Amino acid sequence: MARTKELERLDSQQRVELAVRAVMLRREGHDYDDIAVRIGVSATEAAELTRVGYGRLAAQTADELRTEVEDRLNGLLRSAHVDLKLADSQGERTALYRTILAIEGRRAQLLGLDLPKATPGE
Repeated sequence: MARTKELERLDSQQRVELAVRAVMLRREGHDYDDIAVRIGVSATEAAELTRVGYGRLAAQTADELRTEVEDRLNGLLRSAHVDLKLADSQGERTALYRTILAIEGRRAQLLGLDLPKATPGE
């Protein structure tokens, strides 16, 4: 009960941040008890925050989500390029090239840049 009062005292921005963290942890496969421990609330509150977080995600427009995903892909791409510069072996570089190509492919798909695949006989 004390924690519920504590949660009610948080401003709306802090609650949104907790809800987003709860959703991220849930997407990583954590159960509500683990989420509760990690964000400092009860399991019931963790479930509620997760529900609120998913509701907030559903309210976002496709463009907002596309922009968020593109930003994450760009961050991954930057990190992969840094790692590529620091790679010591050809095996590491080859793995990073594959990673970079996969990220670029996903980015092109997200942005609608991929051409439709030709079917046999066309």
